[in-house]
Amino acid sequence: MLPADVLAKLDAMDEYDRMLSFDRIGRDHRMSAAEVEAQYNAWKSGGSVPSTTSVAQPAPTTSSGQSANYIQDASRYRPAYDPSREGRSRQSQIEQAVMCPLCNSALGIPATRPIKVTCPSCLAESTFTA
Repeated sequence: MLPADVLAKLDAMDEYDRMLSFDRIGRDHRMSAAEVEAQYNAWKSGGSVPSTTSVAQPAPTTSSGQSANYIQDASRYRPAYDPSREGRSRQSQIEQAVMCPLCNSALGIPATRPIKVTCPSCLAESTFTA
């Protein structure tokens, strides 16, 4: 269970910073990002804080075998930097968002597997297989 001061700090953050903090806080407290998010949401709604959380989707794995973290609401991570017709087509295929295994940046990806992704922040190349 997360301390109340950690939950209050999460509440003071904007949505994007909060989403990034779920993973960092999870590592600090030996929890998954989904468990941290569930505890925050329960605390925010005034309900009891759950001790465990089941994730609805299986986590995709990278080619290095490590598990990637899904991000809720993948539509927020549709890139808008390519206004061409082909770019808009690629943007409409984004159905999921995951955290980069190296720098924890949000990556919008289609549901196609296996898929090779290059992180625009750290330029790390990851292949998601599941």
